Amino acid sequence: MNTAEGPLVIVGAGLAGLRVAEAARAAGFANRILLVSDEPHAPYDRPPLSKAVLLAEGHEREIALAPGDSLAESQIELHTGRAVTAIDRTAHRVILAGGEALSYGTLVLATGSRVRTLPSLPPGAPGVHYLRSLDDALALRRDLAAASRVAIVGGGIIGLEIAAASSSGRQVTVIEPQPRVMARATAPAVSDYFERRHREAGVTFLFGATIADAARNEAGWTLRLSQGPDLIADIVVVGVGVLPNTELAAAAGLEVAPGGIVVDAHGRTGDPHIFAAGEVALHVNTRHGRHERQETWAHAAAHGAHVGRSLLAPDEGYAETASYWTDQYDINLQAWGTPIGETDIVRGDPAGGKFLVFHIVGGAIAGVSAVNAVRDLRTAKKLLGHPPPPDLANPAVPLKAPG
Repeated sequence: MNTAEGPLVIVGAGLAGLRVAEAARAAGFANRILLVSDEPHAPYDRPPLSKAVLLAEGHEREIALAPGDSLAESQIELHTGRAVTAIDRTAHRVILAGGEALSYGTLVLATGSRVRTLPSLPPGAPGVHYLRSLDDALALRRDLAAASRVAIVGGGIIGLEIAAASSSGRQVTVIEPQPRVMARATAPAVSDYFERRHREAGVTFLFGATIADAARNEAGWTLRLSQGPDLIADIVVVGVGVLPNTELAAAAGLEVAPGGIVVDAHGRTGDPHIFAAGEVALHVNTRHGRHERQETWAHAAAHGAHVGRSLLAPDEGYAETASYWTDQYDINLQAWGTPIGETDIVRGDPAGGKFLVFHIVGGAIAGVSAVNAVRDLRTAKKLLGHPPPPDLANPAVPLKAPG
């Protein structure tokens, strides 16, 4: 099959969908490219939503992923506010809300994820916030302006970024069922460092606690916890993870697993005319030799571009090393490879605010986390896959790339 025949329709105009469109056009795709989004906004960058957009009014105007006339110059047609409700695989078309149909030669699903919700704190309730979209961020910023007590449910990366952005002048409490922050994303040494920095900013942590019930009255929200006294807050922000938006694919009979839409190393589903890209895709990573799903900015960019190129030249499979970053207060964390090891080696003194943590799996360095140490990370990444040198923990001994 020649995937360059007929229009390319991409459902989802986030980072992954945009990179599919750009890469396909750059690789020589000559037919129409239609980028279809259910949001009313042109493609925008999501990481600033939990940081700069909350901190600075007007920053939302600086987060465009395709500013100016860049889409038009690449002949990429953007359709905003157009939800796709069904896929007709036989007729090769997608159905939009309202009944309009768009024909495709190739279809790419870049539908991303949606937030997990708590029944006792439903989205849309006064003072309850979930952060996923630009509109979510703007609504949270408006409520933060009048709030003095903020409860954040979830001590993962998003919850902590929101805590950092909202802690000044407010009483911020983070409720986390695990015994440490960012427990799924990083090693204990890094968690401890971030927790200390947040406590210095006045953030309170309630570990080992969950929401048993929630009620709203004139005083705000009263949260009954699984342990400890009730917590009263003006607003509640919930950050307890996301779920892949696989419903459209499942309804069309494509293979779907709890981890996403099942695709091969080129993003191809069981239907040769349909691909999936970004965090909705349970994709094959040939470097790791398995199906996996990633929810990071770096993966959305890399996998989207890979799928876009693969539409015309499916030569090498996807083989990117996992990575992510977070900025909180004056801290920059960049993680490369496996972020939690069977054992971890700390290089440097966390008390000084700059250190590396090497994550060891099976006797080899499988990942590294760099806290305010971007320059050292460049060399540290080259150690992945190699046994740790005996002096790895000693910052007085220079890091050296193998060979």
